[in-house]
Amino acid sequence: MDIIEKATEILDQGFVVGMPTETVYGLAARIDRPAGIESIFKVKERPFFDPLIVHVASLDQARALTTDWSSGAQALAQAFWPGPLTLVLPKSSFVNSMITSGLETVGIRMPNHPLALELIRAVGVPLAAPSANKFGRTSPTRADHVQEEFKNENVLVIDGGPCQVGLESTVLSLHFSQSERKYQLAILREGAISRAQIEKIMLEQNLPFQFQENPSKRESPGQMKHHYMPKIPLIIIQPDRDLSKVKEELKQKISELPDQIEGVTLIRPTQLDVFYELTLPRDPVLAARELYQRLREGGQSQADVIYFRLMPEVHTPEWAALRDRLFKAASLVLG
Repeated sequence: MDIIEKATEILDQGFVVGMPTETVYGLAARIDRPAGIESIFKVKERPFFDPLIVHVASLDQARALTTDWSSGAQALAQAFWPGPLTLVLPKSSFVNSMITSGLETVGIRMPNHPLALELIRAVGVPLAAPSANKFGRTSPTRADHVQEEFKNENVLVIDGGPCQVGLESTVLSLHFSQSERKYQLAILREGAISRAQIEKIMLEQNLPFQFQENPSKRESPGQMKHHYMPKIPLIIIQPDRDLSKVKEELKQKISELPDQIEGVTLIRPTQLDVFYELTLPRDPVLAARELYQRLREGGQSQADVIYFRLMPEVHTPEWAALRDRLFKAASLVLG
């Protein structure tokens, strides 16, 4: 029995498996097995108010998940799937409300990874799959990350190699307003697919649209104030800050941190002697690919604190998704 057959058997029984995608590894369950969906939340220690994204292997599977597969959805899916774009659309009765956290919309994506697509095809139904890590912690971009995260749960992990994108997908809400005769678009989570790329497709297809600038983001996962956090505090500082002065400021600030923020447990260091600098390539594509791996390395080091210098390029549009992850992973941001 090969790994896909074994994983299919486990999923058929209502359990979960670790699945590779091009963004991050996912913890997958069949969408028609309530026990499997519930297992995702239990194994991840994830609150039930945080919706899951459903992964498909074909446009036919995607259409079955929604009551409104519009021309806009078709155009964006054809342009970016398989790939790191999740479309949030009105859910059909085929979608268990546990997946959507009781919301009337569902996030749908076609992953750009051959093993993920092979698994979904072998199972025969879409798979719900959030990132394969404990809730709030750093997302996994390698199979060994998942194995380490769930070593006590004995989760089968399909090793698909390092993730090529390295950050979770862009989440886009999309619906056509009959009153305004145009599509209402909202980016609920930044990712590799940018607003400019989405706009380009909509314009090329002559689809009228407007972006909502301050949308409610409850339809998307990853919206907690603190998320993607390493095991030790991550501190964001200005590029010219002197570390000795940072240490002095931290002595007071660290003690003021709560034990938990939005359910995420913070590990406060008892001393501030060893600092680990998180460095990333200046190219945002390469930086995205390496971010979670380097956060994990920092968390596994003997350091008391991880720090990241907020270099000028981090403020550019190309770094929007990375900036989102860095600030959510940070315990403190110092001026």
